[in-house]
Amino acid sequence: MDQRFKRPRTETELEDREAAGFWKAIALANQIGEGRDKITLQTILGIHKTMFELVHPEIAGRFRKSEDIKKLKCVEPPPGRVVEERMYQFWRTLDTRLSGLPRRSAKQTKTQRKKWFARVIEIAAWVQYEITAIHPFCQGNGRMARLMTNLILRRFGLPGSRVKYEGQHKAHYLDALCQIDHQGDFEPLQKLIAESVFEAMEKERKWRSRPLE
Repeated sequence: MDQRFKRPRTETELEDREAAGFWKAIALANQIGEGRDKITLQTILGIHKTMFELVHPEIAGRFRKSEDIKKLKCVEPPPGRVVEERMYQFWRTLDTRLSGLPRRSAKQTKTQRKKWFARVIEIAAWVQYEITAIHPFCQGNGRMARLMTNLILRRFGLPGSRVKYEGQHKAHYLDALCQIDHQGDFEPLQKLIAESVFEAMEKERKWRSRPLE
């Protein structure tokens, strides 16, 4: 840990640093998503480090070794000793799936575009579930799952998902995760993400077509 690091002195300072770190992580994930550099485990660790280096540098950008992770309804994370191996397996599968899917092309037919979109959403939902299920970090797993989901969407030219995870919407999200855990059914989570992407695309379309003042 950097010896010059000074911990936040007040709750307000802590919250301000956490917010600043999260916004930096969002910007970094968006930049990576919109680029063409290979997505690796170091990519994931780098985003997490950016998120937490101003608050908890001892865990920033490091996979957890701890077993003390809260179970998420029906999703029970693996023990810390296997996290790094699970994340390596996750990355290998992700790399294979991404390499087999081209970027959006204007030459695609309507049918091809529909199938292509469905495949992108499948990968995005799988990424979100895997990171949530593995819970590879001591803190920030939900935020990392969302950032990586949006990174994948942006890699293929789609707007980020704005699935609502709090309040009355949280139950739907957790139920979608449980559906995967119990039955291997990704459709509810895919639907949540796809609907959010369509909503973002519609907002973007309306913004672009607004009259100039």
